[in-house]
Amino acid sequence: MKHLVLIPALILCMAGFPACNETDESTNPTTVDEPEVQLLDATECKSFDKRPSAASISSSESCLEYSYDATNQSLSFRHVNAGFNCCPGLLTVQMTLEENIITIIEREEEAGCHCLCLYDLHFAILNLKPGSYRIVVIEPYLQDEDAALSFAVDLRESPSGKSIVPRVHYPWGI
Repeated sequence: MKHLVLIPALILCMAGFPACNETDESTNPTTVDEPEVQLLDATECKSFDKRPSAASISSSESCLEYSYDATNQSLSFRHVNAGFNCCPGLLTVQMTLEENIITIIEREEEAGCHCLCLYDLHFAILNLKPGSYRIVVIEPYLQDEDAALSFAVDLRESPSGKSIVPRVHYPWGI
């Protein structure tokens, strides 16, 4: 009779061992979140019927404002006067991060009209560790003669700021 009691106890004990050897993903995470970009908002095609105030960016400038939240490891951007087709379809933002160079690629789904205009984009890079980076924006209608929107930043020392570059080709300066 003693052997009959030990057999079920032995079976229960053996059944518990495999569960003890399995890794629990919630206590031992094996994946590290990689930085990723998300487009949060985009304006409609901008109208320049009014004169810009002294505090605003003129239509002959492209400006990238940034703000870093170290707690959430999130780098937010506002690209003022991004040039796209007047009928762009879906606007997207992609990014690469190689050797501390963040390349932001702005794209449109289609060039549905025979005109260009300016938009403001709001996007963020999530899961970005604090550090020194070079930010480079690839704009679809930037002419070779216009300066690239590119700058260096140390997010630990300057968690917010902006870079402004002049533009002389259409659709800027209208």
